[in-house]
Amino acid sequence: MNTTLFDTAFLKEQKQILSARKVKLEEDLAARGTKKASDPNDYRTTYQEYGDDEESNAAEYAQTETNLGVVEKLEDELKKVSAALGRIESGTYGVDIKSGKPIRIERLKANPAAETDIILT
Repeated sequence: MNTTLFDTAFLKEQKQILSARKVKLEEDLAARGTKKASDPNDYRTTYQEYGDDEESNAAEYAQTETNLGVVEKLEDELKKVSAALGRIESGTYGVDIKSGKPIRIERLKANPAAETDIILT
């Protein structure tokens, strides 16, 4: 199935939204980590350096632990956004990756990186 079920204007709008989100995610990730050479969507958490005393070391550890979780969540979202942009390019955007059925436009407007539809009961 291809994206002929969506008009060009909608796809262009979604691509702009996703591209802007990708830039923001990359900025947020760069503030907390460094990009790994092996995968452009994979980041290594940066260790925070505040000083050498016990209090600074405790703060460094706490901040690094926080950054680990944040980087992981940002990476996951970046991968989904990148995948959605890839689906736009390949002509499969808006197709549920599990069922192969079209994703409702309302769902895509709410979450442009959606891979699946939500079944309403």
